[in-house]
Amino acid sequence: MQKTKLIIVLAVLFSSNLFGQQDVHFSQFFSSPLTLNPANAGIFDGDLRAIMNYRSQWGAVSKSYSTMAASIDMPVVKKMQGGMFGFGLNFFKDAAGDSRMSTTNVALSLAYHLDVSGGHNNHFISLGFQGGTIQRSIAYSNLTWDNQWNEYEFDQTVLPANLGDLTVSSVSALDVSTGFHWYYAPDAKNRFFAGLSMFHANSPNIGFNTESKLMRKYTLHGGGEIGMTEGDFALTPNFVFVRQGANQYFDIGTELKYFLQKSTTFTNYKNIMYVSFGPYLRYGDAMYVVARFNWTGVTAAISYDFNLSGLSAASSGNGGFEVMLGYKMDLGANASRGHSVRFR
Repeated sequence: MQKTKLIIVLAVLFSSNLFGQQDVHFSQFFSSPLTLNPANAGIFDGDLRAIMNYRSQWGAVSKSYSTMAASIDMPVVKKMQGGMFGFGLNFFKDAAGDSRMSTTNVALSLAYHLDVSGGHNNHFISLGFQGGTIQRSIAYSNLTWDNQWNEYEFDQTVLPANLGDLTVSSVSALDVSTGFHWYYAPDAKNRFFAGLSMFHANSPNIGFNTESKLMRKYTLHGGGEIGMTEGDFALTPNFVFVRQGANQYFDIGTELKYFLQKSTTFTNYKNIMYVSFGPYLRYGDAMYVVARFNWTGVTAAISYDFNLSGLSAASSGNGGFEVMLGYKMDLGANASRGHSVRFR
């Protein structure tokens, strides 16, 4: 049965337009801002934002593919006339399959947000840069080889015939990325944003035993929040298009957001509480649903992918499970801090 699943997986891969390399990605792409666009650093109404993401998928095919990420970012130097800076630290790690082939990235992001609204703090264009290290590793000992087959099982006490060619199991390199972002909030109920980013701008070499340069990844994304009725409901559409070499994917969807409690009217303390739920489609691959809950700055979200591609036969219909936990701190304005630029 396992061999049948493997054959199906290989058939799907080789019959699809999936060539070269492809970075890890989250279904909740909008909840992992610094893996989406370096210019996202510091784009939020608050003083500090911390996010953790975890994704697990394809457990029925082999050992589950798992991805985890964590980031922290904040606006800095907010008393500048005409704009402010954003700073962020991002980490992610991905482990795939029996070999536990792992990709680890640690990076710093710096962005500048120019206020083009004339001091109203509701219209910004941003430019961001990200730099750090990318490291890949593989566990050859977890793999089996042709010469280990004894007609009954794989005898791993037998050394692989090509062991001499497998001299490197870990490699690291400098990784540089950049991005552009646009943000506009015409009023208190509505906001819109879009961005374009390029990751791996320097095409770092991540080959184990031969040169293998990582392809540049181009990402176009956007979304917004559209207020409805008396303000108790809102729609939050999002989309992302990613292309890396010959690989590409397009996600689009929206959530219905319901405010259980809004921010206080006469103080600067924000105790917003809301729930949201909605469907998304990854064209040609999967459909998934996202649900989230926010209470005074703490956000928890969960999503599940339903596989729609040819891989569903091998995966037994199992998709990807993903969770996000975030926290946004807002110190609020006071006399000692004075005026500072803030996103609506």
